[in-house]
Amino acid sequence: MPSTTFRTLVPIALAALALAACGKKPAEDPLVEDPAAQEASQEAAAIQARQEELARREAELALREKEKELADREAALNKATAPKPAPKQVAAAPAPAKPKPAAEKPKPVDTGPKNYVVPAGTSLSVQLPAEISTKTAKVGQRLTGNLTNDIVIDGKTVARAGTPVQGSITQVISGSKTIGGKPTLGLTFDSMTFEGGDMPIAAKITQIADKSDKAGDTAKIAGGAVAGGVIGHQIDSDKGKVIGALIGAAAGTAAAKKTGKEVVLPAGTVVGMTLESPVTVTM
Repeated sequence: MPSTTFRTLVPIALAALALAACGKKPAEDPLVEDPAAQEASQEAAAIQARQEELARREAELALREKEKELADREAALNKATAPKPAPKQVAAAPAPAKPKPAAEKPKPVDTGPKNYVVPAGTSLSVQLPAEISTKTAKVGQRLTGNLTNDIVIDGKTVARAGTPVQGSITQVISGSKTIGGKPTLGLTFDSMTFEGGDMPIAAKITQIADKSDKAGDTAKIAGGAVAGGVIGHQIDSDKGKVIGALIGAAAGTAAAKKTGKEVVLPAGTVVGMTLESPVTVTM
């Protein structure tokens, strides 16, 4: 009996429990969160995702920098061990044109005195400014002529045309004063005025010529003729002047061919002579 009752009560108890369960509120699902918690959870997840992404990028950047550093080291190592190329042959540049030498400054002119030597054999030409006649001339009488040309030594003019040349009468034979004598006039020059002053000269007269030098009126006589001889003389029959004359070997002489006449060297007569010894001029 009791077992029968128990068997009967069990189904009733189970039914009662089922009814009681139906009458209560259903329990909350522990897996379902409220919206605030869900939003906070999502935000945290987003932050964590961003942090992970940032960490990943930083890692990638560090890796790239490491790879670049390794690549740079490898390139430097390759460059250091690679053979150096042969240097290129550079064409030589043309040599610069040499500058023209500057014009040399003129050397200072030595203003001190120098010696200039007029050599023996130098020809001189002297013009007589006044007439000389055997009728009036006297032995020892001084006379002056004028140089007709410049004398230039080493580019320096040591005597100028017109400079005085001094001499003297060495022989006079007058045709009117000496019976049977041959009129003769001798002269010589022994001094000349150079740029440095008066200097003695030893000169041999080689010719005497009339200034006009007309055909037939002038005789140029070599210095080797015998003194006193007459070569190529011409006598003016009206005035008795000797136009042609002789120059003797020992001294300059002019002689008339006929006695009773006078030797006359008119003003302007040119006397040619040659230096027999050198003359040193200091200037």
